Amino acid sequence: MTLTTPAPERYTRFSCPNPHCARCNRPGEGNIAHRSWTGPSKHIERLRCTVCDREFSEREGTLMARSKLPEDTVIRLVKCQRWGVCDAGTADICAVDLKTVHRFQRVAAHRAKVHHQQSVQNLEVQGVQLDEAHSKLRPKQVEWVHTALAMGSWFLLWVDFGPRTQDTAAALVAQVVARTRQLPLFLTDGWKAYTAALLQVVGVVYRRRRRGKVGRKPKPRLVAPQTLFYAQVVKVRNTAGHVVEVSRRVICGGPRRFGKLSRSAYRLDIRHGTSIACACGFAGPFSDTEFAHHYI
Repeated sequence: MTLTTPAPERYTRFSCPNPHCARCNRPGEGNIAHRSWTGPSKHIERLRCTVCDREFSEREGTLMARSKLPEDTVIRLVKCQRWGVCDAGTADICAVDLKTVHRFQRVAAHRAKVHHQQSVQNLEVQGVQLDEAHSKLRPKQVEWVHTALAMGSWFLLWVDFGPRTQDTAAALVAQVVARTRQLPLFLTDGWKAYTAALLQVVGVVYRRRRRGKVGRKPKPRLVAPQTLFYAQVVKVRNTAGHVVEVSRRVICGGPRRFGKLSRSAYRLDIRHGTSIACACGFAGPFSDTEFAHHYI
């Protein structure tokens, strides 16, 4: 078969990977052109940016970049990771070495993170659920998983790993604010660090006027802006770890906006805890059946 130069319309989905190029990560700009064919069978196309003259493979930025694995094997590796197959089982199904599976996981995780950072921008989100869960890796070693979940759609806005501190909570809030068009409704549990983290990220400086001319000037402090709506959903458990009561507290904003979201807030808060537990690899302290019996 004689390879020919593809039509220019084919390159609308490609973009220049050069970070110093004026059209970096901007597909459909018309600056990508055909350069040559590479590979053992001359089946991999090499492209060129007409702005900065940077040459790159059509596989640049994908899981096939600099990989000698066949495309069918890469697809099977992705499917095995999608359905939670263990590493040894993935290596056996895909007929690859265990080290290849570990390398693929590192490459896929980095690629997924970069894609998420580039794609999840300027979102229209009504409310966001912030939560944290812990998983025991080894004796006396705990890893905390912090997540931000869009209410209603269960879209994962951000995931972070780190200690259960105010700085980690503030970093999670900052990622949510950077990826949404406007401040959404924030919903958390009763952890006090979330209140301070929200003020740290979106708070405005307020300086109270001094009364009279004697005495020190009042120190400035951070207060919640008028556009911030924040409520807490607190779960009370018995000695067996089952949820027996759910209460909500409005921290910032009027209660009128929270009235329509009370039912969905309870449902999302309970099921969110279950989903995080499943993602971390341990069973949650409650089930959807127990929640439906008490609250739905």
